[in-house]
Amino acid sequence: MNNHNVSPSDKRNDISIIGEGSSAGGVYGKIKVVGDSSFNNNLYCDQFKCTGTSVIYGSLESDDIKITGTLTLTERAVGAEDESGSGVSGFHAKAEKMKVVGEFHLPGDCQAENLKLNGCFTVGGMLTAEQMTLKIMGPSEAREIGGSIISVKTGRGKLLEGLFSSNQSILKVNMIEGDDIELENTVAEVVRGDKIKIGPGCRIGKVEYRSSLQIHSQSEVLVQRNRSMD
Repeated sequence: MNNHNVSPSDKRNDISIIGEGSSAGGVYGKIKVVGDSSFNNNLYCDQFKCTGTSVIYGSLESDDIKITGTLTLTERAVGAEDESGSGVSGFHAKAEKMKVVGEFHLPGDCQAENLKLNGCFTVGGMLTAEQMTLKIMGPSEAREIGGSIISVKTGRGKLLEGLFSSNQSILKVNMIEGDDIELENTVAEVVRGDKIKIGPGCRIGKVEYRSSLQIHSQSEVLVQRNRSMD
């Protein structure tokens, strides 16, 4: 991430939290968590790796984010007299590569070049990635999803079965926009792209496509529009 790079002469310190611990925000090299951790401000690092649970009271920017467990970006609770009513938080996550086996939750946007998820998520803003592979295992939602190659399927595997077995593996989103889109178990108002494949379990308000559109018999699309002549 270029916005907060330190000069080559500066040394980025690494952090390792084993068990339970907390740390301040700031600029770091590698951050490794095994257990439960909290960070009290924005984090900028080369690598963020968590096996367990991490709560960040701020944003996270890293070249490489790997989560096995749960990552939450959130604001600290404030008293009623301190509430500003300003709406959606600006806290965001940004990475070159992001891989999640478990859950991630944040009130703002999530942006990556390559995103892989096997689990569930809530993104209050936009979820964007050039290549996005989402294997949904639990209720998930985002305001908008965008990218070049987008794949949303039902996650399968024994690792998370106990955690998510009682939940419906459904993705809810207002809009999905990309080039090559493949969806399962998705509820969306608008899906817009070049090549679109609507698999089973989808309910889509409107699909706008250019090259091709496939719709599974177990899905519902209210309006379809071929935009190749636009």
